Amino acid sequence: MSGGMSGGSATTDTGFDLDTKGQIHGYSTNQIAINVGTDNQILIADSGVASGISYQNNDQSIICACSDESTDLTTGDDKLQIRVPYDFTLTGIKANVNVAPVGSDIHVQVQADGVDIMSGVGITIDVTELTSLTSTTLPTLTTTVLNNDQILSFDLDQIGSGTAGQGLKVTLVGFRRFV
Repeated sequence: MSGGMSGGSATTDTGFDLDTKGQIHGYSTNQIAINVGTDNQILIADSGVASGISYQNNDQSIICACSDESTDLTTGDDKLQIRVPYDFTLTGIKANVNVAPVGSDIHVQVQADGVDIMSGVGITIDVTELTSLTSTTLPTLTTTVLNNDQILSFDLDQIGSGTAGQGLKVTLVGFRRFV
């Protein structure tokens, strides 16, 4: 049974008092106080630690389809516009395509309310590659705080010169902020 009962009889708490806001009791070979995690972390079961629980980042991804799956990409601003669904802290950004560009790289810039969120050309997918993760130039975020209902615009500044890429998706990686 839960709530301090074992086999129908009450158990005695021989532990100690918690002394910090947010601490919880845990047990490995002795009773322990587990400190609260940092903002926006979640408590999970974790068999890899002695207490059996740990705080982890509440990572989430927002995947944005910036084209259909099989039509050549074309350059232009505002190929996709979305509204941020909730307060979000951006920790990374990446892109992928179904068909790799030939002749020149793909360059994607994202704007929050009309302001670029990355320096330089933004996200690059190199010639003959399907993902930005293998790019020689990784994106550098200049904005990481996205607010609820803020408009994100996706611009395609370069698409491949011999063969245009197809099926572009941009993935925003980060965590929901609870304000």
